[in-house]
Amino acid sequence: MTYKSLELEKPDTYELEGLEIGITSNCNFRCDYCCAYQRNDGNSIGASKIIPLLEELPSLKRVRLSGGEVTLKYEDCLEVVRYCASRGIQTQLNSNGSLLDEKRITRLSEAGLTTIHISFNFTTAEEFSRYYHIHPSVYHKIRENITLFAADPRVDTVLETLLFSETQNNMKAISEDVYGMGVRTHEIQNSIVMHHSGWRAIAAREQLKHAVGELIAMKRDDMILYFTCMDRFMDELGFKEQPGVYFAHCIEGKKQLHLHGNGDLLISELCYPVKIGNIYNGTSLKDLYRSMPAPLADFLEKQPCPAREALFPQQGD
Repeated sequence: MTYKSLELEKPDTYELEGLEIGITSNCNFRCDYCCAYQRNDGNSIGASKIIPLLEELPSLKRVRLSGGEVTLKYEDCLEVVRYCASRGIQTQLNSNGSLLDEKRITRLSEAGLTTIHISFNFTTAEEFSRYYHIHPSVYHKIRENITLFAADPRVDTVLETLLFSETQNNMKAISEDVYGMGVRTHEIQNSIVMHHSGWRAIAAREQLKHAVGELIAMKRDDMILYFTCMDRFMDELGFKEQPGVYFAHCIEGKKQLHLHGNGDLLISELCYPVKIGNIYNGTSLKDLYRSMPAPLADFLEKQPCPAREALFPQQGD
């Protein structure tokens, strides 16, 4: 099992093992959720700058390339994947899947890509088009690319569904669609209130509880489910891990950081986008946990959980 391997162990010590790199902030989609936190500022960082950074991190186990849309910087992605594969570092591309084709998929696979991670929130082209403000034909192209990846045994294909107001009542149909395309790893990301952006289309507690319970009950034996941003309250909602069902631990700030295209280092771009330094202004990734910036030390002391705060506002964390 490779996907989510870092998150399946609760962090006891703090060491940078995972780095998510925003290789570009540009995107060809305009969804409400992403645009709420992506900067869309045109910043990017290429392989020629990324690889020297990675060479200084001997404990690194995983590199995620995200955006924006990563495949707008396709050749840079290939170069980073090849480098990481040569060191045994797992690589993941977080993509919307729209700019891929059979040739590009084959090249990524041959370069040593570990995981392709594609968002999948809608079961019809019409719903997809309305939310992402993209022509419906793109939806069919994405499904075709998902199927191609799923047929490649060298790459772990993961589809992620955001559990929020748009999807909370359709999770069963989404799960059936995921399975029908040949994908056997489905991640369900709990929606989080993002105070810095005003995005609040989160799933209510009872809808979340029902949707998760339904997905677990209908899971086939050859399917793996990962539920993220739920680990701190899974017991209170009656969820239990079982074979093929995992509630991953939050490793933001503890074992994973985010590097933006302008050099900013962030604890988490989603729910806790606190800048802790900039690689172009003297911040050293290899020394970060030995000489810890104050915002990172504060985060590790308090370990805030926006997901829990949203569902249990009186209890806090």
